[in-house]
Amino acid sequence: AGADKILLDVTVGQGAFMKNMSDAEKLSETMVALGHEVNRETIAVITDMSQPLGKAIGNRLEITEAIEIMQGKGREDITDFICELAEILLDLAQVEASQEEIRQHLVSGQGGDVTDLYRHSSAPVVTDIHAHETGYIKELPAMAFGKFAMQLGAGRATKSDSLNYETGIVFEKKVGDSVTQGDLIAKVYSQEILSEKMLTEFEKNVIMGSECKETTEILKIIRYPLI
Repeated sequence: AGADKILLDVTVGQGAFMKNMSDAEKLSETMVALGHEVNRETIAVITDMSQPLGKAIGNRLEITEAIEIMQGKGREDITDFICELAEILLDLAQVEASQEEIRQHLVSGQGGDVTDLYRHSSAPVVTDIHAHETGYIKELPAMAFGKFAMQLGAGRATKSDSLNYETGIVFEKKVGDSVTQGDLIAKVYSQEILSEKMLTEFEKNVIMGSECKETTEILKIIRYPLI
């Protein structure tokens, strides 16, 4: 019973459980080997989690971004990343189907409401965050912004915490992007007006630099047999 073809996304970086590449490789190799032992074809993809993946953090906001990507409207970097993962997964499963068929099957198969997919966030407050200087985005620490989103209600600190499905963050600029002073960097979706403390906390974690930093999402792909 269960899946017989498995694609694992093993994240590495300061926003992930695995903080360095060596540990991520060990975990990936272990999982791929375990899959082989129980006759499950398993591939592990090690991906970078030093900054938030994609542009959105938050339940409804991430759904909206996922739909935009499948409609060809997403950022080029995250779209290419998703297409690479999809190519690996479809090759594993040897499945041919339209994007819409796959989308509706995934949602309805988990008890979701397909008709609710295309609704945008209903968060009552949207705050624009603008650049205070000209340069390049050097860092957007994934852990820091994950904790910030948690304060908005978009994530849980404990299992018993309730979730606000409408709140979160949408980044208009990511690591490596050039910005001019005054450019829109992000939109924060919240239930209440952000305090000065929260605004300061957000802005201090947008780290600027004078040079463009190249990024890549997929760092390594591990298959069986292990080399």
